[in-house]
Formats: sequence, structure tokens, C-alpha cells
Amino acid sequence: MSLVTRILTGTVVSVGAIAGWSYLKNLKTASAELEVVPKASIHQLSWDGLTIRLDVLLKNPTKGSFSIKFPFVKLLYKETVIGSSNAVDKEINITAHGEVMIDKIMVQIPMAGVFSVAFTLIKTLISGGTETITIRTLTTINLGIIKMPYENKQNITIKK
Repeated sequence: MSLVTRILTGTVVSVGAIAGWSYLKNLKTASAELEVVPKASIHQLSWDGLTIRLDVLLKNPTKGSFSIKFPFVKLLYKETVIGSSNAVDKEINITAHGEVMIDKIMVQIPMAGVFSVAFTLIKTLISGGTETITIRTLTTINLGIIKMPYENKQNITIKK
């Protein structure tokens, strides 16, 4: 192998490694800056249970496009899981500097499940009060080559 061939091979490999590293770095930055803005409202409230409708706005403020799995949402009240959404096997594409609204994620909180905690929440809401719940959003970000787990926790105040 001649000296010129070695130099060209080394240059191509080096440029490829730098380009690959730069691409992966940009994708990781995109996943770190994903913003989740949940909005919760009471869909149905009765002594049988509570159904909360969640609308989740996903914002991508970066220059990289990627896709995510449909988010799985857990509701926590006083650090106890009181309900969760259904698991959906669906990919959602988020363009660079774009937003995607995922609406009508229904979370059923049955009275029979976690009776003491859910009962306190429902009793407060029926009497016209407000309560703070924690929304935990879980998903997987597909960066093309890499799939990364993503979790976001936010507190939201709900009222009747």
C-alpha cells in the first residue's frame, strides 16, 4: 500500500468518525431539549371514579428531527400511582423546530383501586376544591441509530 493510499484512507476514516460523532452529539442534544407540556382536565367525575383527559404538547426546539414512541402517562397523587394511560405502539415524528399535540389521552382512576388516596382526591374535587397531581410521561426517543428512554415529571393543579 502506497503512502498516498494510506493518507487518503486515514483521512476518510477520520472524517467519517468526526461526522458520526457530531451527528450523535446533535441527536443527544435534541433528546435532552425535548419539552413536554401536559394539560389535564376532568373528563368525568363521579363516585364511581375519575377520568382525567390529558393533552400533551411535545416541543422540539432543536435543529434535529426524531421520532418517539406514543407516550405512556402515569398520574401520581401524594407520591402514589393512581392511574395510567394505555400503552400504544405508535411512532410520532417530531420535525426540527416543530411541535406535536397528542390529545385525548384518557386516564381512569377507579375508586376500588387505591381507595383511600383516590377518595381524598375525588372528595376534594367534588366539593369544588383544587388538587395538585404529578404527571409522569415516559417514552422512547428514536434518534435513528440510538433509542433512548425519556422521562418527564410535572406537577399540575386540577379542579372541577
